[in-house]
Amino acid sequence: MVFEASSGMLQCEYCKHSVAAGTDRAAEAPGPRELSLHDGMSRAPRGLGVEMQAVQCRSCGANVQVAPNERTVACTYCASTMVMVAPADANSIQPESLVPFHIARPQATASFQTWLATRWFRPSDLARMAKLEQIVGVYVPFWTFDADVQSQWTAERGHHYYVTETYQTVENGQSVTRTREVQHTRWEPASGFRADHYDDALVCASRGLPETLAGKLCTFDTTRLVAYAPSYLAGWRAESYAIDLPTAWTRARGRIEQTQAQRCSGDVGGDVHRSLSVANEFSGETFKHVLLPVWVAAYRYGDKPYRFLVNGQSGDVVGDAPLSVWKITLLVLVILAVIAVGFVLFNGANAEAPPAASLDRARSRPSEPRLVERTVDSRRQFDRFHVDFVRARAPKTVLVTSRGREGTTRGYSSWGQSHRPKRG
Repeated sequence: MVFEASSGMLQCEYCKHSVAAGTDRAAEAPGPRELSLHDGMSRAPRGLGVEMQAVQCRSCGANVQVAPNERTVACTYCASTMVMVAPADANSIQPESLVPFHIARPQATASFQTWLATRWFRPSDLARMAKLEQIVGVYVPFWTFDADVQSQWTAERGHHYYVTETYQTVENGQSVTRTREVQHTRWEPASGFRADHYDDALVCASRGLPETLAGKLCTFDTTRLVAYAPSYLAGWRAESYAIDLPTAWTRARGRIEQTQAQRCSGDVGGDVHRSLSVANEFSGETFKHVLLPVWVAAYRYGDKPYRFLVNGQSGDVVGDAPLSVWKITLLVLVILAVIAVGFVLFNGANAEAPPAASLDRARSRPSEPRLVERTVDSRRQFDRFHVDFVRARAPKTVLVTSRGREGTTRGYSSWGQSHRPKRG
């Protein structure tokens, strides 16, 4: 019988008869329990409680437990064929609890195909070359930690205040006095105390999952943990933990201390603060070794491994895929071409358009100047006409002839330029 994710039951592969899962759990473990960090290792049960064989990858180092009759030729996490089969380690700590699979294989496969289709800058032949030979459900090992933390902190709290100051500046070539508001900070000592409880701080103990992907995958609801029973592993793979308990606790403690520093920073108050120092005291540290469900699709592209992961509880998707150098180069060339075309069009428009002053002069001029002749009777009338013409900036050329006692006088004005008359 195998555990069916869609129904949460054990189902016969032939007759489809179903029975409840988890009935084979130990009588003394009705639910998840916490073990003391200091002496829990000595009291923890060993082995998975079911016959398994280990498939160890020589490429990524993952050690995955599979059923004795399952033939495995490639690593679950990196798709490498450099694997070897060995007996399962019966001395490893038995999982305390697990979250059963809730997402079935068809859903996980559909998620993979959708995710692959939305990788715009991926190679076009990725979907064909990265054929999904199989998407495998794996129970990934994690450590969870609980702890009470008391933090005593000291810092300097800063309050901003503003002072009006005068200063000299130069405006229009002259020295003037101006005022401005200048910020200052008044510092005072500050201290405080806070106590926090951490429940189920997760640390991935897998060797096959990169830490970056594992961190994005930690969206599990650990309140759904159930006590471990070997029947939940029927038809599924389970990885052995590769990160031991002391190493995992060191990582968890570092993350908790970092979180405490951020919380204490928020307690300081004021406008700003500096010189924050936090002293943490841990107590009540407990741990659990748990298995969490993950669908893994490992494929190789260009002889490099890539992984696609689906959270077997929530359906959240994370993964990595190769980039297409040609597509990225093409995008850059298109962007450069658009910029170049815009630059040419902009400069062409500016070159064809005359300056504003030229437009104004062009509007004030006629398209073709006209020659106008006028005869006056005296020099005085000529001078008066000449002055009026210049003032009016008449858009034409005027030829003026004066016949009087002074003799015959000729002169002309054109577009505001005048020529004094000459005796003729």
